[in-house]
Amino acid sequence: MNKSVLIIDDDVDLATTLAETLRDLGYEATPFFSGREALERLLDGERPGVILLDLMMPKMNGWKVCDELCAIPALEEIPVVIMTAASNIKQPMPAHAREVLSKPFELDALLRTIDAA
Repeated sequence: MNKSVLIIDDDVDLATTLAETLRDLGYEATPFFSGREALERLLDGERPGVILLDLMMPKMNGWKVCDELCAIPALEEIPVVIMTAASNIKQPMPAHAREVLSKPFELDALLRTIDAA
């Protein structure tokens, strides 16, 4: 089982804390604070077991990140879990998303979702 988790969230405190918590639990977790930076790392060959993705980010939002992932055959198979604080999203969730977690979420729910993905 690939226990590597890539976290994409513009909330630096949340992404950093989440990565530290997951590392403490035995995961390899890497935070990225922009979708573009994360996509560049993926294009360089990184293959996480799951991507935790915030939808509401400046410059490149989560929908755009999912569009980019789906456009690249080597990346479209990576499971994506959406993390969002938005409750009134007008757009449908990205088709690529396996699960949606509403912020704030319980750690147990996150771990179940990561392991299921």
